[in-house]
Amino acid sequence: MVKIIALFNNKGGVSKTTTTFHLGWKLADMGYKTLIVDTDPQCNLTGLCINADKENKLLNFYKENNYNIREALSAVFDNKPEPLMAATCYTFEHNRNLLLLPGHIDFAEYDATYNMLWSSFFITL
Repeated sequence: MVKIIALFNNKGGVSKTTTTFHLGWKLADMGYKTLIVDTDPQCNLTGLCINADKENKLLNFYKENNYNIREALSAVFDNKPEPLMAATCYTFEHNRNLLLLPGHIDFAEYDATYNMLWSSFFITL
């Protein structure tokens, strides 16, 4: 059975990114296949993961790869008549059980859209 853990807080600086990274890493280290998802347009979790070895690889990552949360969901948010494709995730060299769906700064374009969707979803429950 799949377990989902979601960390959310509107306030900044409360350790959401750090907790997500370390919790995900530890669960994966314990043998659980773990996916961490960066939904924040600031992409701090993505930066932490991609630059974990202290090299500044983030800019090159976005130049060389088009897999991220925005690309994965753009067909839905842009109302494109095409099937939703499976997202490609970033894999960690030193922890093969851990996967990251990278964030993207342009994911902020969809803030109003998914806020309205969540609001209408909870109203209908």
